[in-house]
Amino acid sequence: MTSTRAVPVPALPSREGREGWAFVTAGLAGLGIVLVGLKFDVYLGLTAGVLFACALLPLWVASVRQSRWTVAVSLLIGVCLIADAALSAWMAGSRVFSRVALLESMFLLATLACGIGWILWARGIMRDWVIGALFGVGLLLSVNPASNLFPESPWKFGFALPVTVLVLALAMRARSRWFEVVALMALAAASLVSGGRSAAATLMLVLVLVVWQSMKRPTSSRSAAFRAVTLVAFLAVGTYFALQGAILEGALGDETRERTQMQLDMSGSLIAGGRPEVGATTALMLAEPGGFGGGTVPSTHDLQIAKSGMAGLGYDPNNGYVENYLFGTGIELHSVLGDFWAWYGIPGLVLAIVLAVFFVSRVAVLATARSASALVLFLGIKAMWDLMFSPAETSLTTLVLGVALLAPLAARRGAESLPPARPGLGSASAA
Repeated sequence: MTSTRAVPVPALPSREGREGWAFVTAGLAGLGIVLVGLKFDVYLGLTAGVLFACALLPLWVASVRQSRWTVAVSLLIGVCLIADAALSAWMAGSRVFSRVALLESMFLLATLACGIGWILWARGIMRDWVIGALFGVGLLLSVNPASNLFPESPWKFGFALPVTVLVLALAMRARSRWFEVVALMALAAASLVSGGRSAAATLMLVLVLVVWQSMKRPTSSRSAAFRAVTLVAFLAVGTYFALQGAILEGALGDETRERTQMQLDMSGSLIAGGRPEVGATTALMLAEPGGFGGGTVPSTHDLQIAKSGMAGLGYDPNNGYVENYLFGTGIELHSVLGDFWAWYGIPGLVLAIVLAVFFVSRVAVLATARSASALVLFLGIKAMWDLMFSPAETSLTTLVLGVALLAPLAARRGAESLPPARPGLGSASAA
């Protein structure tokens, strides 16, 4: 008789143990999302959310590989970190070096990478609307009534973005196109009244796309996605001119009308008049194509080049704005694309372009499939605007949440997969 040797078999966790672990991971994920949304600065832009995510790196780092887009973005972020240090060291021979500015530019990339990675991991544990709501809570807790611009317009400079993200996340939970339409109309009206012209235009464009989705059948063809991109472009131009006309007619009050008319008289274009930093960015790119590095303080010659570019748009740069804001302690060009190029050189420019292509393509694909919620559309369209016309630091929120929620994932552990909405405004998908 041959005896058999018993081989020990690892005991599987009990049902209670699995439920307990799921509760712990969900709690960690939720806390991390709130912290990523919360702008609690620990040191030179290094936030509590980044430190929390870094401490739990093994939990989420593999999640970045679920999408080719996020892999590409992560690799480019790594290259940008190296380029930042190298450019700053190279420019130190001819310009003043700022260690503080270098660390700030590096910590911004760390925030982008860790925030995206953490939310990607969280998407495998909880639904997207929950993530949006928790992120909105973090943004709401970040509102600072003591900031310089808050008393001027508490909605525009404080509550607009947090409330928009939170309300649209709850609208995603309701799975109702009507809910999204009403919410977008209310949010756009609030932005118009408070003087938030770009925010109102973004929300109005999202509103049109939400209604358009409800009138079309879902499709996944490339030609349909291209048509969606063309549609968004035409709608953006139409919204721009419609809003401009309404402002000039005095629909938003005399103060807003006078400010808009002055910008038009100055440069012939509301965008060029309202964002003269475009002229500075173009002039600096032509003069120094390789960028500067985040730790570089521009010279007097750089300052004059930037001023000449702004003057070419009809803007008077001799008012202290260039010296005190754009080049006060480093380089700030008031656009993600400009900032990334100035701080990280060619790799930064490539990263900004990849992000632009990502948002355009993902909005087109999701819209043609009729699976784009109002929150996703808002994040995608706002990110496109921010890439061109908003500072990198203030745009970080949109970029982190936008990339993480729009990225296609190979698998969604623990999250339900919902079919596209039926024709009409009755329901909306959760994507």
